[in-house]
Amino acid sequence: MRCVKGQEGRLSLYWLVDESDGVVADAKFQAWGPIGLIAAAEVVSELVLRKNYDQASRLSADLIDQHVRDRKETPAFPKECSPYLNQVLSAVDRAVQQCLDIPFAVSYDVTPIERDFGEIPGGIPGWEQFLPEQKLKIVEEVIDKEIRPYIELDAGGVKILSLSEKGEVVISYEGSCTTCHSATGSTLSAIQQILKARVHPSLFVTPQNM
Repeated sequence: MRCVKGQEGRLSLYWLVDESDGVVADAKFQAWGPIGLIAAAEVVSELVLRKNYDQASRLSADLIDQHVRDRKETPAFPKECSPYLNQVLSAVDRAVQQCLDIPFAVSYDVTPIERDFGEIPGGIPGWEQFLPEQKLKIVEEVIDKEIRPYIELDAGGVKILSLSEKGEVVISYEGSCTTCHSATGSTLSAIQQILKARVHPSLFVTPQNM
């Protein structure tokens, strides 16, 4: 294990990195300043956990904000917090620079979604009575908040193509996901598990372009 530090002004990030695969095993921070800086540092420390440093290097202000949004169209961090987000990203870059000699797998066989998420017993109440467009919007919102930010860390993407009356969610992978073997294994399983837990247990996911 290697301890690395990313420091930018009044912010210090501390990572414990596994030298065998470059994965961040633990992430802490110290910050002195506005609540926006502290909040951004906390979100980043959560995002990088169990990801390798190459994935961490792909973090962006938009990904940080998406991770904590309550509504897709409403940013979690106001514009005034942009300097704090950039400050945290600079600290991430400094930490990553200290890891460049550590090897990591070019193709990750790790699900990008490794979070504990609450399950709604029986699914969202009244799910069967919702109109098709309402169901599709709910599924889109869950994927946008719970799935896309993590897949984007691996330079990939996922797009919803359709949702059938039987609960089949047809998706299309984009970017690196189109050539990653975990897209039909652990990643696909995680997407389906999240939709079943967050939306309704009848849902199942089918990738179109794999």
